[in-house]
Amino acid sequence: MGRMRMLLPDAAEITPSQLPDAYGVSVDHDWYVRVNFVATVDGSVVGSDQRSGSINNEVDGLVFQMLRAWADVIVVGSGTARAEGYDAPVVDPRWVHLREGRAAHPAMAVLSRKAQLPDGMDTMGRDDVFALDSSGDDGVSRCFAQLRERGYRRVLLEGGPTVAGLALDAELVDELCHTTSPRLVGGSAQRMVDGPTFDRPARLLGLVEDDSTLLARWSLR
Repeated sequence: MGRMRMLLPDAAEITPSQLPDAYGVSVDHDWYVRVNFVATVDGSVVGSDQRSGSINNEVDGLVFQMLRAWADVIVVGSGTARAEGYDAPVVDPRWVHLREGRAAHPAMAVLSRKAQLPDGMDTMGRDDVFALDSSGDDGVSRCFAQLRERGYRRVLLEGGPTVAGLALDAELVDELCHTTSPRLVGGSAQRMVDGPTFDRPARLLGLVEDDSTLLARWSLR
């Protein structure tokens, strides 16, 4: 990483240890849903290998792991879980202090029309890695309601574009965390959101720059 700077709301140099404050990680909520995505300057959510991992960098990875440590449950569509090789989430040692008073690692819910985990997914024998039935027009909304009923309060949605589009269309998302990776890939790669057409305002909560990578937080409420 290079020299990290908070651009908004107040310009200042910050250190990695100050990122939780920059992202409001310590703020308590009865129910809060964040979406986290990385995209290139030209809007692609995947690199030339059709995986998001190839457009990640060090500071994006740091935020990715921090938000996972913040979450009670990570939500991902089965297609993305399969394509990106998802396994049971394990908190990065740099962020274990964010789990104080909670389980050591966040749960994971895979949204699937067949209510099945991807073949080969390593659950590490944990009961808190599970699939939910997302079939039907209201499938994603129904899954989020089930998560709330299970007692999860901090929800991190990591995609993919179809699930994110449905969640945004249903106004289930409170905040969008968006990393702009300083690269272009061209082609006809997928956008961050796919599916129904909608028009919603967003308000910029914060913007951090690190070696030309932009880390933005957008409120959708």
